[in-house]
Amino acid sequence: MASLYSFYDWIDRLRRYFAFSKQEQLWLLASVLAMAFIVGFSFEGEKFVFGAFASNFALSLIAVAIAVFVHESAHRIFGLNMGYKTEFKPFLYGLVAGVILAFMTYGKVIFLAYSGVFLHFMEKHRLGYFRYRLGYFDLGKVSLVGVLANLFVAALVKGFGGFLPAAFAEKMVLVNVLFAITNVLPIPPLDGANIMYASKTFYPLVFGAIISCGVLLLMTNINVLLALTASLVIGVVTAFAYFNFLEPKIGDWPP
Repeated sequence: MASLYSFYDWIDRLRRYFAFSKQEQLWLLASVLAMAFIVGFSFEGEKFVFGAFASNFALSLIAVAIAVFVHESAHRIFGLNMGYKTEFKPFLYGLVAGVILAFMTYGKVIFLAYSGVFLHFMEKHRLGYFRYRLGYFDLGKVSLVGVLANLFVAALVKGFGGFLPAAFAEKMVLVNVLFAITNVLPIPPLDGANIMYASKTFYPLVFGAIISCGVLLLMTNINVLLALTASLVIGVVTAFAYFNFLEPKIGDWPP
């Protein structure tokens, strides 16, 4: 009975608090347009071709919009389940850096850093909790779910997206993988910084697993199951290498 009540309580939270504010919607729209431009920016050699850009931008716009919706929805849904209302925080410097890199590299480098997440404490939905304050661990969990949601979409499209047009499926996989990889970087206010602050012990494993999984999903000759399995192994190896070889040297610096 208690679990049924919790389920209906969660559904009620979604109904009342899931909607994005007008300010959030405007920033999300601006972020989607900017990132669609970054992903769609294309050159043939060092020559800009408007026709190629227009078709690429159209596909990129749909793929980026879906990736952003998945990412922010995962934050909001999981946050509400924990008793927090999430707020989208635009990362203007990240968007500007992405546009500059696109121009400087003729579209070869795609950097999709567009947001951070802020948690608003909802006391009346957390009755019985032993403390009433926001912790880094909760913020890290909400942040991690957003990254995993994009990786899940990429894996889903790669494994079961055969019914989609090939160009669109490739764009969906690429954009969602880039979202996951970019957002796991330890750069405030990206999700990766929140995950690192939540658990320095867990972060190297997450970092290695997500980046390797994203790279493997982009390889056409590797299936989804192999990519997921290999990424877990690589994540463990990354954590082992970090704590046994890199962290001791960081602790000794400066000499």
